[in-house]
Amino acid sequence: MDMIPIDIPIEMLTAANLATADVKNELAVQLYKQGRISLAQAKRFTDESAQLEEIFIKKEKSDQIDMDDFISWAAHDLRSPLNSIIGFTKVVLKGIDGPVTDLQVTDLTCAHVSGQRMLTLINNLIDMARLNNGEIKIEVCPGDMIQTLTDTANRWKKQNSEKEIQIEIYLSSAQFNFDSARIRQVTSGMLTYAANHVSEGGKVTLHASDDANNITIEIQSIGEKARDKFEMDLAMIGFICQGLIDLHGGSLNLGEDTGNGIRLSFTLPKA
Repeated sequence: MDMIPIDIPIEMLTAANLATADVKNELAVQLYKQGRISLAQAKRFTDESAQLEEIFIKKEKSDQIDMDDFISWAAHDLRSPLNSIIGFTKVVLKGIDGPVTDLQVTDLTCAHVSGQRMLTLINNLIDMARLNNGEIKIEVCPGDMIQTLTDTANRWKKQNSEKEIQIEIYLSSAQFNFDSARIRQVTSGMLTYAANHVSEGGKVTLHASDDANNITIEIQSIGEKARDKFEMDLAMIGFICQGLIDLHGGSLNLGEDTGNGIRLSFTLPKA
């Protein structure tokens, strides 16, 4: 067996006055808590498996929260320089700093679009970290669901002019209790999720209906399959939308491949 020298704190030496089994348990627990040995290694030296499992769960949760805090903090700091890049690129594209050639416009447009996508990814990282930490809360209040869905779809269309969108809303009433801002975020995210599965020129439909208990929003894309899907973008969108719908007490279906697109849906309780 390989021997690895370790430093043992003074308080652990006091365990020498205990029985042999207690010494091994105490050493294993303390060394694991300090991160000097793994959980599996600690279990081999101790009978206190339940205590170790509890420590492990707390440690894992603490590590996750620390990482989420770091991601949120780092992402916030990354947004400032990125916003400057996007802003100044747009200034140059508009010709405010002087004329630009067609070739320069093409290159600058590519940089501008890439910067905007990167900003979206950073914003998604922040939302994911905040959801993990339980920092995002919803504010449910009476609102106009028809207006919310229509405005969201129209705004999405302006940002995705290469995709046709069709809106079909059949709700028994416009007024429901929900968090308007978060449902806009979910709807826009789901439209993007669906649109990413078809090439330019594809079509996206948004259908809303309700029954006695729930509101159901179905989103489907139709068209030639996209060659490249931004898998990381889609994973982030799915995670965020799932979290926001869960906070509403609803359910989300992230997709059924139709062969020429994808069909998504989410439901919200009326109560």
